Amino acid sequence: MMKQFTGLVFLCIISFFSIGGNANSSLISDLCKHCDDPKLCLSTIKSRPESGEFAATNNQIEIIAISVASSDASATSAYIKEKLSHEDLEPATEATFEDCQKNYQDAVEQLDDSISAMLTDAHADVDVWLHAAISAIESCDTELESRGGNDAELSKRNEVFLKLCKNALVINKMLT
Repeated sequence: MMKQFTGLVFLCIISFFSIGGNANSSLISDLCKHCDDPKLCLSTIKSRPESGEFAATNNQIEIIAISVASSDASATSAYIKEKLSHEDLEPATEATFEDCQKNYQDAVEQLDDSISAMLTDAHADVDVWLHAAISAIESCDTELESRGGNDAELSKRNEVFLKLCKNALVINKMLT
């Protein structure tokens, strides 16, 4: 949790002190058009406050894309935590949600590691961390389908998270 906080604070500091000014909408569009879900890529990156001052380079746009995925993972983790607070869960459902909760916590850490790697232009490491985050949530999705605890909202959240990570992955591949 502290690592995530540190990464977000660093991102905020960079966004306030970045030189290079205004968001480059055409640069964002150019990167997002190669993604599996260009509309999601564009809307999520442009909706971030830091995209106004921080989106002057490809690397900065990728950091924003990873940050979007991390925020989404944190929100889904909170959703799962709320679901786990219900006392009437069936044992299989509870076990599935607990595993998914751990997977989302792992994914947030991996995305934080991706941002750290991105800040040092270690694109190969970014690729590894993004794939690890994707694998964690694919495991959650598999458990939802096979073990029990089918939750339509969590399935939908998994799908969006995977798209966000894959968008970041495409952007990373374009930078290498």
